[in-house]
Amino acid sequence: MISLVRVDDRLVHGMVAVSWTSALKPDCILVANDAASKDAFMSMTMKMAKPAGVSLIIKNIEESIGILNSDKYKSKKFFVVTESIEDAYKVSEQVDGIKTINIGTAGLKKKEKLISTLPQIKMTIEDFEYARKLHEKGIDVFAQVTPSLERMNYEGILKAFHTI
Repeated sequence: MISLVRVDDRLVHGMVAVSWTSALKPDCILVANDAASKDAFMSMTMKMAKPAGVSLIIKNIEESIGILNSDKYKSKKFFVVTESIEDAYKVSEQVDGIKTINIGTAGLKKKEKLISTLPQIKMTIEDFEYARKLHEKGIDVFAQVTPSLERMNYEGILKAFHTI
């Protein structure tokens, strides 16, 4: 079962490890990211950030899709973290059961023109196009930094992009 897919270009850090994991209570955080799956230092820092009692799996996109589709893991509650909305879309194309995608602290690493949806969440036009496709598939797409802060639904994201 997938409790949430979060887009966060910092992947696993304090907000993910503490706020989101406490709210979602997953069995496992699955980081679906090609670069992180090959980077021992990045993997080590994420493992240090994860809370006790929660497993952490770091795999590339293809392997993550395999895990989420495997009968072996059907009883696990997953919190999936991707670095980009494009990666979340790729996962959603091949994995059933994704109901919600949270756009978190995204845009921090990008150099392109960014539109601010919420103060810490910035998106490109390409990001918005993937969010639109996800919304059209019936997935609840929303922007929110932490579970206790303001939540902007897809209509709010759409409104931010109609101002350009």
